[in-house]
Amino acid sequence: MKLDPRTKMVMVVCLSGLALLYNTPGQLLLVFAVTVALLMIFHFELSVIGDYLKPFLSLMLFLLVIQCVFSPGGEVLLAAGPVPLITTGGLSMGVCVVLRIMTVAAAAMLFTTFSSRDFILGLVQWKVPYELAFMVSIALRFLPVFRDELSNVVTAVQLRGVELKKVPWREKMALYRRLFFPVVYGTMLKAQQLAVSMEARGFRVYPRRTYLRRLNLLGADIAVMLVCLVSTIMLIALHFT
Repeated sequence: MKLDPRTKMVMVVCLSGLALLYNTPGQLLLVFAVTVALLMIFHFELSVIGDYLKPFLSLMLFLLVIQCVFSPGGEVLLAAGPVPLITTGGLSMGVCVVLRIMTVAAAAMLFTTFSSRDFILGLVQWKVPYELAFMVSIALRFLPVFRDELSNVVTAVQLRGVELKKVPWREKMALYRRLFFPVVYGTMLKAQQLAVSMEARGFRVYPRRTYLRRLNLLGADIAVMLVCLVSTIMLIALHFT
């Protein structure tokens, strides 16, 4: 299915909004299932979705444990003497946090189905200032750059004979803290190069910009937008009533 980028933006906003609003595992699981179904409609395979969510596994596991321990409530499932460690309320909150992260990350995959040029063009045709649209696009593009910088630094450390899997957790955290500065420096260096490139190409020289093409909303785009917006508004109304 080929839709206008603005239609996919509306879908991402609706799905992410519901994921942030709901606070029960059943509701969040339903939103996540709808998100995965939409990704499969746009020809995403389950293996691709799993690979995209894999970097978040450690974060989700950490948040699950934190919520289980520090959000008590309900029946006690595991206790250390008189101190409850895992309760049904804490486990429910932890599952909600995990599902919320998975839903937002999966919904963000819809941005990969169109180019950054279409993203900027769609926002501009929605009367968003070009500078703001360009800034948002660059911010989204720098997330993979930051990830690649971290991967390169970790690879450089491993090539010097440091086996991260055998390093104790305390030393590993200290090592990652030291690696944070070269990663930030590399990212800032790329940002500086981008700024120089923009200035060399005359960014913001003229008050108005021209575009080679325009995006056109078709009947299917309008119908999908209306379905997403109406469904989201109804679900929000049902949630509060």
